[in-house]
Amino acid sequence: MSEPAEEPTENSTAEDAAQQAQQELLESCLDLVFDTFDEGLAENIVDPVVFVLDCEDEIGEQIASGWLGSEAVRGAVAEQQLQDDSGETTTAYARAVSMAECRREVPIVFPYLGPVFAGDPPADGFLAIAVAAGGASVFTVPMSAREA
Repeated sequence: MSEPAEEPTENSTAEDAAQQAQQELLESCLDLVFDTFDEGLAENIVDPVVFVLDCEDEIGEQIASGWLGSEAVRGAVAEQQLQDDSGETTTAYARAVSMAECRREVPIVFPYLGPVFAGDPPADGFLAIAVAAGGASVFTVPMSAREA
């Protein structure tokens, strides 16, 4: 007889919800993600990894502010909130960085993502890091998703 399935813990449920929010952010911004990947290639970034940041998330806002400045991020968030009074969309920012930079920098901020960058980039797409819901997840974006 098999053991009964374990009930999800409060922590695992929160982690699942965070990962779902990160995936939804990435999926809702696919055009931006591909544009940013293409820009990274045009700028000769080797093996671009696309960061997608929810600028209304504490961690996403901190990273975006480091790249763009706090005033620019606050202005973008205010403008987005004026345009979308339903509150259903968020302020997203994307940037391409090299795989080598990710290997050095990502584990400092997100140690749990370090193992992802120990290997080679995917052959059939590229990596994207979605920062939302108080954390980050790495996803492989298949090139076929461009047509989707």
